Parts: sequence; structure tokens; C-alpha cells
Amino acid sequence: MPPAGRPRTFDRDEALKKAMLVFWEKGYEGTTMSDLISTIGMKAPSVYAAFGNKDALFNEVLGLYNGIVKEGPLKALHENAHILEAIKQSMHENISIFTSPNNPSSCLVMTAAINCTPENTRHVEKLKDVRADYKGAIKARLSKAAEEGQLVEAANIESLAEFYTTFIHGLAMRARDGSTNSELSASCEYALLPLKAALK
Repeated sequence: MPPAGRPRTFDRDEALKKAMLVFWEKGYEGTTMSDLISTIGMKAPSVYAAFGNKDALFNEVLGLYNGIVKEGPLKALHENAHILEAIKQSMHENISIFTSPNNPSSCLVMTAAINCTPENTRHVEKLKDVRADYKGAIKARLSKAAEEGQLVEAANIESLAEFYTTFIHGLAMRARDGSTNSELSASCEYALLPLKAALK
């Protein structure tokens, strides 16, 4: 028997996806509980019963978005044996997310909480940590490539990781400004030049 206030037709996963798109489009502070309740299409008691308050819902949304990144850009980064293909495919996976017609342009982790009022700075810091973890994943993959002998000894792993993290963040912002998938993809060919220079 479903909990009180929650209809039998309630699909929690689908509701969370809808909430993610609202935060993705409007950002944390631009999103209200009224926005979320309206988009989810449930009565307020049902939404609160399922997810709690706005903070709790945003935290769940972040987990859902991180899962998308794990199954796209990070999967490409780790499953391609050669570092050049790994970085290339990972960038294209990011572009697919940033420009998909099924969601708002750009990256939720980049845009949802860049600046917040003092009482919400915890979300700013949380997303900074997520972005730092992403750089860490790129750095770890480059280090693995170096250990496997794919990179020259003089290759600067830290600088390369910083460059590709910065470039991917730039792709997200350009997508938000309206750059297309093909435009962003073309820029990736130039972004691969530093890595090609570091290959053995």
C-alpha cells in the first residue's frame, strides 16, 4: 500500500528526472519549490513526502546528474585503451550532454550554483568539489597513459589535466550561449593538439 499522500501512479525516478531539468535550466537559486512541484506534476504533500525540501531534492538531482556523467564522459575516458581516443571521446560525450535537445544546454554542475547567497554557499562548494573530482579523473587517466608508455617523459600531466578540464568547462558555457554540437566538435580537433604533441 503506498504511503499516505502519494498516489499509486507516483514514479519517483521520473519525478527526479523532471526536477533535474528544472535545476539544470534555472539553477539552484532560480528554482523554487513551486517550480519543482508544478513540473513534477504532483501535489505538494506528495513531493515533500518523496524528496523532503529543496536542498534534499537538489542533492539527489546532483547524484542523478553525476550518474549521467559517469555513464558518458567518464566511461569513455576509462574504456578507451589509447589516451588520445579516450580524451577525444570523453570530450564528445560531454558535448552530447551539453547540446542534447532533451535537456537544457550546458552542464548542470557548471551552471546550477556558480554564485549563491551566503546561506547557500554550501552548494557552491559542493559543485566546486565535483568539478575538482572531474579534473582528478582526467589527471588519473593521463597518469595511467604515462605509465603505459603512451606519453613522452616530459609530458606535464598536471598542465594537461588543467587544460582539458578548462576546455570542457568552456564547451559547457559555449553550449549555453548557443554553440551547436558540430561547432563544439570542430573545436575539439584543435584541443587535441597539446596531447598529440605529448604522445610517443
